[in-house]
Amino acid sequence: MDKKYDIIVIGSGIGGLTAAGLLARAAGKRVLVLEKHSERGGLTHVFRRDGASWDVGVHYVGNVQPGTLERRIFDFITGGKLKWNKMPDNFERFVYPGLDFAVPSDPKRYAKRLMELFPDEKVAIRRYFKDLRTASRWYVLGLQQQMVPYFLPPLSWILTLLRKFGQKLALQTTQAYLDGHFQSTSLKNLLASQWGDYGVPPAESAFALHSLVVYSYAYGGYFPAGGSGRIGRTIEAVIEAAGGEIRVCNEVEEILLKGGRAVGVKVIDRRGAKPRERTYYAKTIISNAGAILTYQKLLPHGTKVDKKIKRHREFVRNNQGGGSGVTLYIRLKDSPAKLGIQGENYWINMDNNGHNLLDDGSELALQGKPRLIYASFPSLKSGEEHFHTAECIVILNSKAFDKWQGSTLMNRGREYSEVKDKIAKGLIDAVDKTIPGFADLVSYYELSTPLTVEHYTSHPGGRFYGLPGTPAKVKANTSLFKSHTPVRGLFISGTDACSLGVTGAMFGGVAAAASVLWPQGYGFPRIMAAMALLRNRRIKPVRPQSRREAVVKSKTMLTPQVAHLILELDREMDFTPGQYVKLRVAPYEWRDYSIASCSGRNLGLLMSSRTGGEGSKWIEKVQNGEKTEIEAPFGSYALVKNNHRRVFIATGTGLAPFLSMFEAGVGENSQLFFGCRTNDEDITRHFTNLPPVTSCISREKAPQGGFNGRVTAAIADLDFDPAETDFYLCGSAAMVSDSRAILERAGAVNILVEPY
Repeated sequence: MDKKYDIIVIGSGIGGLTAAGLLARAAGKRVLVLEKHSERGGLTHVFRRDGASWDVGVHYVGNVQPGTLERRIFDFITGGKLKWNKMPDNFERFVYPGLDFAVPSDPKRYAKRLMELFPDEKVAIRRYFKDLRTASRWYVLGLQQQMVPYFLPPLSWILTLLRKFGQKLALQTTQAYLDGHFQSTSLKNLLASQWGDYGVPPAESAFALHSLVVYSYAYGGYFPAGGSGRIGRTIEAVIEAAGGEIRVCNEVEEILLKGGRAVGVKVIDRRGAKPRERTYYAKTIISNAGAILTYQKLLPHGTKVDKKIKRHREFVRNNQGGGSGVTLYIRLKDSPAKLGIQGENYWINMDNNGHNLLDDGSELALQGKPRLIYASFPSLKSGEEHFHTAECIVILNSKAFDKWQGSTLMNRGREYSEVKDKIAKGLIDAVDKTIPGFADLVSYYELSTPLTVEHYTSHPGGRFYGLPGTPAKVKANTSLFKSHTPVRGLFISGTDACSLGVTGAMFGGVAAAASVLWPQGYGFPRIMAAMALLRNRRIKPVRPQSRREAVVKSKTMLTPQVAHLILELDREMDFTPGQYVKLRVAPYEWRDYSIASCSGRNLGLLMSSRTGGEGSKWIEKVQNGEKTEIEAPFGSYALVKNNHRRVFIATGTGLAPFLSMFEAGVGENSQLFFGCRTNDEDITRHFTNLPPVTSCISREKAPQGGFNGRVTAAIADLDFDPAETDFYLCGSAAMVSDSRAILERAGAVNILVEPY
């Protein structure tokens, strides 16, 4: 039976984690954070392929230099365990035909460079930087007003008065401001270059939001050391120390009401062998799922709260615009530093037509002709030395992918894959024109679309910024979208409670935590006092009941780089063949491994040391008797119950999930294609109960009955009935991608891939 929690947080994005971390550490609250995805962190999480990692939503963070309030909050909710890398001085590059502008980490030098380039606009440029401060301050005062203690009404009145002076400036559109103050079209384009950071073109975005984003980077950009995945894991330790926890694979379907008050949530728990419906109760609910989902879906219709939230529902129904995007995740053969890149961001504009043609830009992107690309190099920013990565993003209209709505993740069909590949190749070509030699460094890539974002985050249309940052939304933050809601016991955190971006969402979490403590009248002061008093107090690690202790029972090296590991768990575990576990391999570092076997308390994994990452280092050094932890089981990869022919395709440790499937029984009409370089690397010979195996050996002669060449070549001429054949793929990311393309071109429709 689950213990009682004081507070439930829906969603583990940075807003929800901030609220949970503050309430846990400053007020000792037991907080349960429920996350739909298998990774905690929301858009601050990372995903990995063959050791390399990419940051899905964090590309840089502003104003976290030592001494700032933002930095102090991060240090407090992570127990000081989250470290930050400073980006290069010239942290942004705005690239246009005939113009390459470097943005320095200092507003005075930034203004000076602009005035040197546009001497006729000196007065307007000076005014621009003053107006950035004024408009951003107007926005911040609104947030502060939410957190004023009830026993200090004069302070609230003063803040209301101060906001009147900047309101007209703040609530005009960014484009209106630029058109009203500057003559040069090139300068206006240049100043609007970062609109992708808030996802709304200048003609639609509020100048207050533009100012808040631009001014937050006044003194440069920062990036989490070790990658943004450290954010969720370090905050998690603080939450657990107070008796709370984060539960992933828990999708909240409804906020439960009693007498007009929020009292709990109904959840689909997808941990374990089968999904289960659960109900959790708490006196306080914080939704970090966004205003759209909270008011339209999670709060039930036909209840006594309908009248109270009518205006909120009407607003979110009529204000669901804003951009989504495609993101290209790239594995590089070598460090991008060899091309002269130091870790700065690139905003690459292929023309000078401005930034307000979102629909046209979307259509061009689908044709492989992107107009505006954001290029980033996370491995340089995080300090990663083993793996070299890049990311390219195009903001577009989410409707561009409506054609594939309703299709299944990782199996959306040949046309979808071909469109993605066209977009990807167009992005690589465009970046190569700006950074010569970039294309030659590319070794592997995969593209996510708005459908991918929607699947993992539930944001409608994949619009990851939530409510669009228009003047109407910014104005609504003053009345409708504060951290406290009309529903008693329910609060909102994240971007829709404050502003966009990591720090905007974080302050939405601060506002939510302060509002939860509001009955005592000193929510924000109490948080600030705790930050001062407890900042140096050590966080004592606590393992929640949902995680299992695991002791290394045996390690057998099948090849010099592949180990068969047996872990003894502290209790038995039910699972579905094909699922995976999360294994702690270093402090705040966890890796996903498919389950090769599980009997009683013994868990079998296949682990490789090939990549040289944290998991590789762990398996190389670990000895019998050592203790670690697992979270398990996760995933929906499983045998489809039918009478189809089954073809399994694997390389390396990708054999692991198939071993558990074979043990369960896959039928006589099955076969396995296993790819490796040499006969010594053929680990299939170490296992029994396999279907007929075709060993594909690429670097020496294959044994009798085997295939000389790569596994992709072996399946290229495979004869099969598309309607009656199921393909199961697992192994290196490149092999899976290439095999999928080959099979789709051959007409395959039933291709199953583990999407973690």
